[in-house]
Order: sequence, then C-alpha cells, then structure tokens
Amino acid sequence: MSSNNLSEVFTAIIQPIVEAAVWQALKNNSNEVRLGASGDRAFVSIKEAAAISGLGSSTIRLYIRKRLLQAQKVGRRVLIN
Repeated sequence: MSSNNLSEVFTAIIQPIVEAAVWQALKNNSNEVRLGASGDRAFVSIKEAAAISGLGSSTIRLYIRKRLLQAQKVGRRVLIN
C-alpha cells in the first residue's frame, strides 16, 4: 500500500471523529457564548470559536471553507453563529 493511499484511508477514518468532536464541543459551549459579555451575543469570531471548541483557528477556517460550519462575513470580520 502506498503512503498516499494510507494517508487517504487514515483521513477517511479520522475525519468523522474530529467533526463529531467539534460539533459536540460547540454544542456544549454554546450557552457560555450566548451568555458572554453582551448577554445576548449570538455570534463569535474565529478566534473565540477556536477557544470555545479547543481547536485551532486554522481548523475553524477549514470547516468554514468546507461549509461544515456556517459563518458570515461582516466587513473584514468573519463571524460564526
């Protein structure tokens, strides 16, 4: 088996596990975000979403790019609901 095929198989196995962990982390922490500094805050930045979920900013951007995570661009900022 070539290393290219091995990496594809590994990615296919790991990707659903990581996606499930991201969604669970965002679901568990959604109440904390909504009750944040402004009280009724429904949107967070990429940096805040990364801190809440325990993932890196680049991972959050990847999920937005793959349309696994909904986001809106407001001016130069990208906000996640």
